[in-house]
Amino acid sequence: MTKHRLLALLVPAAIGLAGAGTIATTSLNPAYGASQPQQVTVTGHCTGRSRSVLQANREDTGKLSVDFSVDMAIHRAGVIWNGKVTDNGTAVWKGTKRTLADGSFDINLLFAPRPGANLIQAKATNPATGETCMASAAL
Repeated sequence: MTKHRLLALLVPAAIGLAGAGTIATTSLNPAYGASQPQQVTVTGHCTGRSRSVLQANREDTGKLSVDFSVDMAIHRAGVIWNGKVTDNGTAVWKGTKRTLADGSFDINLLFAPRPGANLIQAKATNPATGETCMASAAL
């Protein structure tokens, strides 16, 4: 077999293998668009005896789903809490919540994420007692 005939066979084979490697790499590498939802759940900190939890999910649509919940140590309905949720320092929700009969409340949000890695911070304060609950999660 001549050198030219051997090169004629090897060059297309090498190009084909190199292309197959590229295809395999791009289909397995999340940086090339493989959509994988992310979820983070953290236990927050309260200055009193209440408990808080923050859950943040990156949906398949690209939006962020955030749930911040506070459960008071003493179960009383109608207790007012002032709250704020931020994404990368920008407020995505600010308002007032009242506890349900079990002494808890939830803040449920779905929003487009801010640019960059998302640092979600949630804070709620009971103005009657001064108790504050906070939590943060990064995704």
